Amino acid sequence: MTRPRTLARLLARQWMAYTLALCALFLGATVLLLYILEDSFLDRRLRSVASTVAARPTERRLPPAFAAWPIEQAPGDLRARFEGRGDGALAEFRRSNGRYVHAMRIRGADGRAYVVAFDATDELTVNPGLGRGIGYATALTGLLLLCAALLARAFMQRIERAARDVVADALRSPDPEALRRLAASQRIREFGTLIAMQADAWQAQRTAVESEREMLAYLGHELRTPLQSARTSLALLRERSDDAAALGRLERAVSRLARASAAVLWLAARDTPDGAERTRLAPCVAALLQELGPLAEARGQRLRARVPPSLAVSAPAEAVEAILANLLANAIRHGAAGPITVAANDRELRVRNRSGGHGAGGFGMGLRLVERIATRLRWSVDVRHAADRTLATVRWCPTSSADAEVHD
Repeated sequence: MTRPRTLARLLARQWMAYTLALCALFLGATVLLLYILEDSFLDRRLRSVASTVAARPTERRLPPAFAAWPIEQAPGDLRARFEGRGDGALAEFRRSNGRYVHAMRIRGADGRAYVVAFDATDELTVNPGLGRGIGYATALTGLLLLCAALLARAFMQRIERAARDVVADALRSPDPEALRRLAASQRIREFGTLIAMQADAWQAQRTAVESEREMLAYLGHELRTPLQSARTSLALLRERSDDAAALGRLERAVSRLARASAAVLWLAARDTPDGAERTRLAPCVAALLQELGPLAEARGQRLRARVPPSLAVSAPAEAVEAILANLLANAIRHGAAGPITVAANDRELRVRNRSGGHGAGGFGMGLRLVERIATRLRWSVDVRHAADRTLATVRWCPTSSADAEVHD
């Protein structure tokens, strides 16, 4: 996996590559222009001397490095260059002896064709100066690359500070509308677009959460009416019925519905628990063991608890009862015959039972409800299945270790 690069380094490399390409293009254009200028100067001198030769063909006093011949008497390489070409034609090439010449065909005043040659070997200045010029160009290019890197880093530092300020302002925004106002005030369009997208996402999340809260509140309130009716019916049955088992099953069902209703209503509340409300675990566990004891005995199970009497947790009673009741009910329903142990300390609570051969089954919506409640309380829930036992752990201390010992 490649290591991600910082934006400052990436931008610096891009600017340096652009500077290098620009310098190469500039140097190439400069060298080409120098060659063109040098050739134009040499051709201008050649034309000047050629005009003198054309006016006085028999005059042999020519400037140094110049020579003129009737075309039929010119050296073979010069004569070959102008075969089939008209008067005024120019040629520049390196002769077989290594000398570089500019040559021109002219028509003399006597009507004959002449070739005027200018040996420009000693007049060339661009080629000898390229070596020295490349050194200067390399030094200048290195300086420009350094400037590009420094400018890119300075530019990115400004962008980074601006981005950090934008993020800080966004984090301080209390609602999506404040984010939209912040987006509208941005001088950098991309920052404004990003903040506006974050505002839209935040608004969509708030809408979804509000919709879920309303649904949970509606569900909780709808459960209360049949629960009240069931409790009234239970009171009447308790006076008239002789079937204690059926009455116990009905009482457990009503208690389960009551706990589910209380948990749903608590989840639908807007405010996050602040930890001010505390619940003692021992009485809560004892009430649940008494309620679920007959069901466990019918399945050959024994409920045991080791909870310090003074142990209390920072959570509402309805939330704690909903979590413990669900874990115990699942341990009874999906566990094998044998002991079911509830043990707690100041960091966590564990429910341990023998596995009933159902694997990880049985923890569906109930466990999801437990996890939702635990998340709201900033607790954690962990259920582990082994070959012969199941262990459910509820941790309310953020610094607790997963391997903290709870004695059965």
